Amino acid sequence: MTRYSSSGVATLLALAPAALAAPPAVHTPAPGSPERTAIVKTLHAGDDSTRSRFTFRAFRVLWAGPGAVAYVRAEGPVGTFQAILKRDGQAGWRKVWGEGDGGSNSCEVGARHYAWALQLLRTYTATPDAIFPGIVARAGDLQRMAKAEPDVQCVGDLDGGPS
Repeated sequence: MTRYSSSGVATLLALAPAALAAPPAVHTPAPGSPERTAIVKTLHAGDDSTRSRFTFRAFRVLWAGPGAVAYVRAEGPVGTFQAILKRDGQAGWRKVWGEGDGGSNSCEVGARHYAWALQLLRTYTATPDAIFPGIVARAGDLQRMAKAEPDVQCVGDLDGGPS
């Protein structure tokens, strides 16, 4: 039988709630790091990345278990955009959701698109705003606008998201 001192047990019990309650940490990969390079290459898929560059306004990654999710907001040669990317296990990154500043879609379509993104982020963290700032409020606003005026154009070009 193993015996523990009362002070050792007290220390373990005091640390346990903090370890269990700590949400996964959101981080910004350093420029040039393998993680950031892989995400940027995924964003460049299909374009001439030797001539186009992105200026990032937000770049956040969250690892949870064997997978990860990333959110980026950037400006590029064709305008501003935001995107969510996923990585499952050892597979590469893939873009699963996006919105660009060109074009337009209805509030109803935008509400579904943002609700899907919010649901996805909640599978990684209880606080989706930690990875995608403002998504909770934006999803709620679009939901209200979709009920009031579903056909009004509220969002830009959308890709990925709900099928």
